[in-house]
Amino acid sequence: MTMITSTANPLIKQWRQLKNPSGRRAHGLFLAEGEHLCAEAVKAGRARTLLLDRDRLDRFAAWQGRGAQVIAVSAQVIAVLADSKTPQGCIAVCPLPAAPALSEAGPRLMALNRLQDPGNVGAILRTLDAAGFEGLLVDPGCADPFSPKAVRASMGAVFRVPVFSVADLGQALDALPGHCVVAGDLNGAPYFEHPPFGDKVCLLVGNEGAGLDRDLLSRADFRLRLPQPGGAESLNAAVAAGLMIYDALLRDGR
Repeated sequence: MTMITSTANPLIKQWRQLKNPSGRRAHGLFLAEGEHLCAEAVKAGRARTLLLDRDRLDRFAAWQGRGAQVIAVSAQVIAVLADSKTPQGCIAVCPLPAAPALSEAGPRLMALNRLQDPGNVGAILRTLDAAGFEGLLVDPGCADPFSPKAVRASMGAVFRVPVFSVADLGQALDALPGHCVVAGDLNGAPYFEHPPFGDKVCLLVGNEGAGLDRDLLSRADFRLRLPQPGGAESLNAAVAAGLMIYDALLRDGR
């Protein structure tokens, strides 16, 4: 088994770059930290390398021999790669997945426009996974779904839900194969009074403060407002997305 104890090791220096979007894009890799996410990465066959605290190897014995390269590392190495304040002694290095072509996208999707909180992006991925949706579209203004915080919030959904990172969300919506586009809009019609969306739907959620860009709203087949009879001006984006996802799920009879 390979062992690395120095934070100055060239591989460790490279993997430290994965904590930033540019580093993830440059190397085509991302980090999954903690026991739950490492287990999910191994289960999904997505862990290329497992970095395990050399003093806790017995704890992670079940992951060894499962296809990933295993490197025993010092606690100092774990600390410089980890994003959390209390690392659990294990980090998986995973390749960024290649999403299929939009023309092959599944029937139930969600698209995010400039959603900036990585925790919200990860939580939405987790809900999409739970509801059996087939993909998430994100535009360049969105928080990176493969950032450490988003990956943690996804609770492993990042290994199962295809992510389509698109250069232009409007053009991407136009390229979808016959999906009904449903926009969450504070000025829209009452949400739960909408007619059926059909067999293919793409739910659209916008920026936490500014909402959806006008050109995206103009592309929507439905612009709908979730009820807010209380005093809050708006819902948390991940909560709103969850309500929209489960409305589509329940009306589909699942």
